[in-house]
Amino acid sequence: MRGIHNHLTFANVVSVVALFVALGGTAIASVIITSNSQVAQNTISGHHPPTGKHANLISDSINGPDVQDLVFHNLTLKNGWVGNCGSGGPPAIAKSVQGVVYFRGEMCRNSGTSTNPFAVPAGFVPTKVEYIPVDEYGGYTGRIEVFASGQAMVRDDPGFSGAAAGFTSLVGASYTLPF
Repeated sequence: MRGIHNHLTFANVVSVVALFVALGGTAIASVIITSNSQVAQNTISGHHPPTGKHANLISDSINGPDVQDLVFHNLTLKNGWVGNCGSGGPPAIAKSVQGVVYFRGEMCRNSGTSTNPFAVPAGFVPTKVEYIPVDEYGGYTGRIEVFASGQAMVRDDPGFSGAAAGFTSLVGASYTLPF
């Protein structure tokens, strides 16, 4: 014990702690990627990376199916609802490769009393009711409810009856489909 105590210095203690931290980081990385089969061939360069902005990624190894732009499809409005009420574009819907459904555009109702402005197309239908907050006329916040049938309903802000019919923005509205 006396021999260990004589060699116990601040530098020795710090170096042992640093060794454990370094080994712990390696253990964490091994949990994230558990086998080579989880990384596509010719994606990560390894010990001798090429020069460039992303040196560890092999050029053109991540593209096409890995990262896609959203493709929006206009929604078919019904029951007296019309789109582009404030020059924000017609209501549209898109789905990412991760299964996130995005809306954009705006709508208002210029006839009738229906709160059912559209149905989402097949492939965008959730398995349970999705409650999505939206901006409405006068700065109020209402919501869109998308049902497992695909039908969508617009709900007024509790503080202003008719806010949804006056104007409903779909910008920023989204939900995630289960995998």
